[in-house]
Amino acid sequence: MCGFLRPLWSAALIVALMAALLPFTAPRAVQSADDPTPVATPGDMPVFLQEDLGPATRDIGDDVDAIIQAALVAYLQRTGDLPAPAAPDALAVSAIPSPVPPVYLPLIVSPPMQAVLPPQPTPVPPPPGADVTAVTWPEPSIRVGRGMTLTYEIRVYNDGEGDASSTTVVFPYNRNHILPIASRFDRSAGDWVSELTPTQLTITFGRLGGGKMRSGFIDFRVNDRLTDKTVIDVRSTFRWSDENRGGNGRGNWAPVLVGGGNDTAPFVWLIVEPVRGSANETRTFFSDRFVPGENVVTWLNTPRGVKPLDVASTADPSGRVWLSYRPSDLTPGTYQIVAHGTRSRLSGVASFVVR
Repeated sequence: MCGFLRPLWSAALIVALMAALLPFTAPRAVQSADDPTPVATPGDMPVFLQEDLGPATRDIGDDVDAIIQAALVAYLQRTGDLPAPAAPDALAVSAIPSPVPPVYLPLIVSPPMQAVLPPQPTPVPPPPGADVTAVTWPEPSIRVGRGMTLTYEIRVYNDGEGDASSTTVVFPYNRNHILPIASRFDRSAGDWVSELTPTQLTITFGRLGGGKMRSGFIDFRVNDRLTDKTVIDVRSTFRWSDENRGGNGRGNWAPVLVGGGNDTAPFVWLIVEPVRGSANETRTFFSDRFVPGENVVTWLNTPRGVKPLDVASTADPSGRVWLSYRPSDLTPGTYQIVAHGTRSRLSGVASFVVR
């Protein structure tokens, strides 16, 4: 009996060894050393595709739109009309007193000894740091249809003088509302979706120079069973590292409503109260779509062109801003106020009527 079982045990042992060695001997997919680790996709989530967007770095100034350019021209023209400040008169050479020679007392044969202090090390200024802001822009930006694709553009701006060696943007989402299906980032610059979970994505951006910006896109599929006016609620957080200390912050709030079709606009939401009133009645403008802590400046679109305003404010920790303006110098008509975030480059437009 033992002689009969011995061959069976040997055969079973050989089969077990072959099964254990199979994963190590099977051919593996060829992967370049420069490629990042593939995104881990849980079994209950759709396949997430990562595409290469191609070169996407550009100067921040290239994003200034025609409205901002017009306002800038108006400001420059007004500055050019102001008289230049008079330069101070040059100080006459004869007014500079001559140095007084030292006078020694009779008992002192030689000048007093100077105290010798150890040389102080020259302070080394810290390296210039980065100043990064991450902005989310949805498309469509107002309303998206059920079962359709909702695309978010993630824009990263560096307003500092130094490079940001790495920037990570954490993008939370509600998987009952939307599911990520694809992304498009500049792989050659080191931008990619570095982590994907059922509740959030993490986007890693590679080195970003001072005065530069880069962006990429994430596509989501909208749940086709959502009811009208469901709010798809999104706000990202970000963190960057540089040669100095790095930093972190919160992005703008970018809500989108669910409906029967798509509806979009190039501006963020901004309301005015009252819409109609006399020239001596103060208007209050409000928006909650800016980056927390950023300065929000304004200008006026009039039938005669762009009118600069001395109305500005700072967004609170939730990105909300209140602006007050009394159009006492305006004639009756319809006007538009533009509120512009200096870090996010987002603009809100609201129309009002002067009676």
